[in-house]
Amino acid sequence: MQTEPKENRLRSLLIIGLTLSFVSSPTTGWAQDTAELMDDDGLPRLVVGPTRRTRDRLAVPNTACSATTAVCQQVTSQLRHNFTLSTYFEVLNAKTFVADMKKESFNNTQWPDWFNVGARYLVKGSLSGKGPFALQLRLYDVIDKKTIPVKGQSHPRVKKRGLHRAVNRFINGVIRVVSGADGIFGSRLVYAMRTGERTAAIGVVGMDGFGEYTARGGEAFHMFPHFSPKGILYTSFQSGKPDLWVGTEQLTHDEFHYRGADMSGSGQIAASLSKGDGSDIYVLDKDGVIVRQITDDPAQDISPEWSPGSGQIAFVSDRAGGPQIYVVSAGGGGARRITMAGGYNTNPDWGPNNKIAFTGYTSTGADVFTVDMSGVMVRVTQDQGSNINPTWSRDGRYIAFISSREGGKKIWLASADGRWQFPISNSSRSYTYLKWSR
Repeated sequence: MQTEPKENRLRSLLIIGLTLSFVSSPTTGWAQDTAELMDDDGLPRLVVGPTRRTRDRLAVPNTACSATTAVCQQVTSQLRHNFTLSTYFEVLNAKTFVADMKKESFNNTQWPDWFNVGARYLVKGSLSGKGPFALQLRLYDVIDKKTIPVKGQSHPRVKKRGLHRAVNRFINGVIRVVSGADGIFGSRLVYAMRTGERTAAIGVVGMDGFGEYTARGGEAFHMFPHFSPKGILYTSFQSGKPDLWVGTEQLTHDEFHYRGADMSGSGQIAASLSKGDGSDIYVLDKDGVIVRQITDDPAQDISPEWSPGSGQIAFVSDRAGGPQIYVVSAGGGGARRITMAGGYNTNPDWGPNNKIAFTGYTSTGADVFTVDMSGVMVRVTQDQGSNINPTWSRDGRYIAFISSREGGKKIWLASADGRWQFPISNSSRSYTYLKWSR
C-alpha cells in the first residue's frame, strides 16, 4: 500500500498506537484565565471540586444462601462490585458489620446495627434452588427504617446464565431510586486488541468487566470497531487493504482505503477514506455505497463520529498543523475546529450530553479530556499513566478508556468528572481501541 509521508505518520500514530510526544501550541480559545489551571503543555489540569452529589454509604451483607455456595458468592460479589462502579455508593467493608445475620430476614431488620456502621442504605439478597434459581433482592432505607420497592427485585425462576443479568436489573433499579434514571449495567464495550505484530482482534466485554469474548479473531489486522444496528462495524485488512466490514461480511469493495467509520442509528455510515493524496470524510449508505463527500481538504481527515442526533460529524484533521478535533454538518460545508489547546488531540467520541471526549497527547503521555461545543475543555485523567481512546456511556454518566496505569493496557471506567475511576479488566490483553454500545 503506497501512502504519502503525512498519511503514513498518522497511520502509525493513530492505528498502531505508538507512544508519542508533541510541541505544545498556544492556548488560544481556552476559556480559563487562571494560569494555575494549566499544565506545562497548555492543557487544563484535572480539578475536581465540591459536588452536589456525594456517595451514599451502602451495606451489602452476604446473600442468604440455600443454593450452591459459589453461586451465592457470585451474586454478593457482583452486587458489591457494581454498586461501587456505579459511583453512587460507597460500599461498606463487610468486616465492620455488627448485625446478627441469623436474626436478619427480609421482614426483620436490626436497624440500629446498620445505622451504627454508617449505612444509609442496605441491600439484602436470597438465593435458593439448584437452577433455575429463586433470586430475591431488597433495598432498605436505614435512616427512615423502611423497605423501598425496586424494579427487578424478584426473580422466581432464573437460569444460572441469566443470574448476572437479573442482578444487574436490580442494580439499575436501585440507581433509579437514588438518581431518577435507570442505571446502564448490562451495556457493553467493543474493543480492538493486538494479537501480533501485524494482527489485531475484535472483542466485547460488559461495562463491569463481565462476559468478555472475542467477536472477530486475530487472523488479520482489525481495528476501529463500533457497535451498529447491523452488528459490529470495523476496518479490516482481511482483503489486503483497509475496508469496512460488519461481522464477517465485507461491506466495501472499491479501490479506496478506509480509515475508520461510524454508523448512525438510521444506518448511514460516516467514513474516512483515501482516494488519493489524503483522507476525507464521506457518508455511505448502509450497504457501503458512497452517497456524498463531506470534507475536501489536502489534510488528513480521519476518525469520524456521529453526533447524538446524527446531524453533525466530529473528526480529526491535521489541517492546522497538528491533529485537532473538528465538527462539520452531516450535509457538508465548512468544518469548525473545537479543540483550541494542546498540539495533538485525537480519538473523538460524541456523548449524549453533546460533549466530545478525546485523547490529548502531552509531553509526558496521554490523557482523557472532554470539550463542549463552545470549546471549553475539562480534564478527566492526569498523572496516572497513559490514558487513551475515551468513550461515553449512553447516559453520559461515565467514560471508559484504556490506561497503562498499574502496568499493561487495561480498560478503566471513570465518572464523567474524573472523580472516581476503577479498572474493569484484569486481563493481560493489549487493548488499543474502545467504543461503548449506544
